[in-house]
Amino acid sequence: MNVTENLSNLVTIGITTKNRWQDLKTTLINISKAGLEALPILIFDDASDEPCPFNISDLSLQIKLQRFKESQGLIVRRNQIAQLIQTKYYLSLDDDSYPVSGSLEAAVEFAESLDDLFCLSFPIYNPVLAEYQNQSFDNQPYPVRCFVGCGHLLHRERFLQLGGYREELIHQGEEMEIAARAFQKNLHCYHFPDFLIHHTASNTGRNWHRMDFYGARNNVLWNDWFVPSQLKLIKQFRTLVSRLSLGIKVRRWGQFQGEYAGFREIEQFKKYRQNMSIECYKQWQALPYT
Repeated sequence: MNVTENLSNLVTIGITTKNRWQDLKTTLINISKAGLEALPILIFDDASDEPCPFNISDLSLQIKLQRFKESQGLIVRRNQIAQLIQTKYYLSLDDDSYPVSGSLEAAVEFAESLDDLFCLSFPIYNPVLAEYQNQSFDNQPYPVRCFVGCGHLLHRERFLQLGGYREELIHQGEEMEIAARAFQKNLHCYHFPDFLIHHTASNTGRNWHRMDFYGARNNVLWNDWFVPSQLKLIKQFRTLVSRLSLGIKVRRWGQFQGEYAGFREIEQFKKYRQNMSIECYKQWQALPYT
């Protein structure tokens, strides 16, 4: 298959949004500037307070916008997008992230060359803070543990075969959790350096307490589900110290409350335990993060 000519048959862009219409418009304009106007784009609005204030059809993109009356969160909506699209690959973007350089065609060609691909991670740069959120450490693709949610390319069928994201996580950490499950099935994530994503990381609509709480909670749950039994206690202790130190540093209580919630809910979610062997865990830990 000629990837360049058939990119729109291979890739769908999926975006979830809520109350960030201006960010979304900027993202869509930049998708067009990147030469990706032929790709189908599926946008799920997770119960924004107001309808879209601009005319989607004016952007000359292949957009389908679906609005929901009840908010169910990013994880649920991303799972629903994956279930609905028909293409082999799912290019997942935040409503405030977009490609600015490099080649999606080259990324897909690389993906097509792999028998064990689960997801491609990309370099992600925040132009507002003038810093990388995810930086490339080589000019050639290389294996990594997981991927960053605001810009990645998923093998959709394999994602669905794994059951998608754990919706019980609610918010934060879903990428690391499913990547660990994929790794145990010999499906791997790779960092592809030649497709740069800008993530403006708008603070509009962000709830820092919610992010702190679920980040800490889900860290505890990940440790319980995947860290080898022999190492779990010390790992949980180190995570606790790290999270409490962070909470004191930033003076936000969500870190403390999330740690408590995570330990309290371990028994409730123990059915998700797929603890790695020591050898598997060492291989996982040896990989770059994203």
